[in-house]
Amino acid sequence: MASLKYMLLNNWTFWRVTKMILSVVFIVNGILEADYILTIGGFFLMLHTLLNACAMCAGGDCEVPKK
Repeated sequence: MASLKYMLLNNWTFWRVTKMILSVVFIVNGILEADYILTIGGFFLMLHTLLNACAMCAGGDCEVPKK
């Protein structure tokens, strides 16, 4: 298993950066509007972005095989 430092600092793709930006927007908007569901969703998305995890990828093996 990869180290936490490696997961946080490597493999930052355009989609991963986009998810991080959206999670910050959700958190800030949730706090400003006192919408706790949006805030929790933003933290959930941020956690998945930082760990580069996906709900559909058990064990990180969601790579599509190349033919």
